[in-house]
Amino acid sequence: MQQGLSTIKFISRFRFQLFALALLNTTLLQNASASEAKLVQSKLADQQSVSLTVYSNGRSMIRDRRKIGFDKGRLTLELQDVSAQMRSETAQFRSLSLPAELTVLEQNLEYDLLSPQKLLEKYLGKNVSVIRTHPTNGSDSSEVAEVLSVQNGIVLKLKDRIETGLPGRISFAEVPANLRAQPTLSLLVESKRRIEHDVELNYLSDGINWKADYIADLNTDDDALNLTGFVTLTNQSGTSFRNAQLQLMGGDVQTIEPPNSRYRSAKSIAPMAMTMADAMPEANMQSEAFFEYHLYTLPRLTSVMSNQTKQVSLLQASEVKARKEIVFAAALESFYGSVDSLDGSEDGNPSENVDDSELGTPLKGSVYLAFENNKESHLGMPLPSGIVRVYKRDKNSISQFIGEDTIRHVPIDERVRVRLGHSFDVTARRKRTSFRNIPPPAQLKKVARVSESGIRVVFKNAKANAQKIVHRETIPGEWKILSSSLEYKQLSKDTVEWQVNVPATGRAVLEYKVRVTQAQ
Repeated sequence: MQQGLSTIKFISRFRFQLFALALLNTTLLQNASASEAKLVQSKLADQQSVSLTVYSNGRSMIRDRRKIGFDKGRLTLELQDVSAQMRSETAQFRSLSLPAELTVLEQNLEYDLLSPQKLLEKYLGKNVSVIRTHPTNGSDSSEVAEVLSVQNGIVLKLKDRIETGLPGRISFAEVPANLRAQPTLSLLVESKRRIEHDVELNYLSDGINWKADYIADLNTDDDALNLTGFVTLTNQSGTSFRNAQLQLMGGDVQTIEPPNSRYRSAKSIAPMAMTMADAMPEANMQSEAFFEYHLYTLPRLTSVMSNQTKQVSLLQASEVKARKEIVFAAALESFYGSVDSLDGSEDGNPSENVDDSELGTPLKGSVYLAFENNKESHLGMPLPSGIVRVYKRDKNSISQFIGEDTIRHVPIDERVRVRLGHSFDVTARRKRTSFRNIPPPAQLKKVARVSESGIRVVFKNAKANAQKIVHRETIPGEWKILSSSLEYKQLSKDTVEWQVNVPATGRAVLEYKVRVTQAQ
């Protein structure tokens, strides 16, 4: 009986060992299958088309379509010539022709690109050959060295000494397997049969950016302009996009920056090449409303090369109706105080032999160029934010730069106002001519004080033609205009505006009295 039990235990242990051995063999076979999967490399020649949607925050959406042949079974697919700044977590790879017959099991972005520094880092603790050339006879000699460090320079251990720096040319036995000559996305896929697939890879990438720039040529009468818009595109993604469909997303699209992201680490950027080949106008970019943004599409294919700055035409508009505006603004000026602090003199009275137009606080007149973004003004296209640079020809027909300003995104039927600088010949001085405090009514317990101020603004024009200007005052608290020599318009709770015509080589005067109530 005991011998029978021993036999049963032996058989059970033997069966368990066989089961464990079979399980181990299966695992080893699976690992071997994964590690020894047949390699398929896809290069730029396989690319059927590529399209880019570029955002103004340095991010882009890339759609890469290729035709690739697959054997049956598990394969390692290396997609070369992808962006080195790809966000691998956003990558979507699929078969367009037979999606059910191609499955993605793993994907890895190989962004460790081959460079002298990376090669040295991979050989840390390994041997390299140091080759020196004799300065007289030109013969080469070789010596084995161990790479000890590559931080802030190279440290080498030779047979009888330690050397820093590069004592000669360094020769490497081979390129490490995990260093790539170009950006590569590695995929472990499984194909159900031997067949050629039309595939698509979609992903987000950093390193590609765009901005809008505008050139406005103003006519002699300052009432019309020719507007040219360019898109300046920069590609620092680490790869080129040839014959690409280019689209630009206008608007503020929110994106999240992952913590400790490698995409914000310092990079060595090669000098940017500048091309104007695509700056010659063919047609305006096509614009369409898309969600809460605007999508601009270039109506032809273009190549966006690595480390290139490129300009493409955005719009061409001729004889856009425009107008010049000279705006003076006084903000929170002299509505409180005593009669002894009147502007222009210490006692409130002008000094003798002094023109009262020379008294008071000088105001600067800001010069604007304004036009409507609509069909009536010969425009009517959503304008992405950018810098508008304005030029005008002098009497010798030489184009002169007269100012620039940044504009926000401008939808259709909105006004564009470009601030150019300050007026040289149109000036203004503002002074307070009277002031008195008024006891607040007893029933108004929350009123701190009530005052009345008389304001006088003198405008002078040294030009040979009349100028129409705008004067704005910002008045604090509750206020009421008691009298005014010119008509006014209330723009907001705190702002009032006057339109003033100043004659050629003459002056105009605005006088008004205001009552201001200040709350406690």
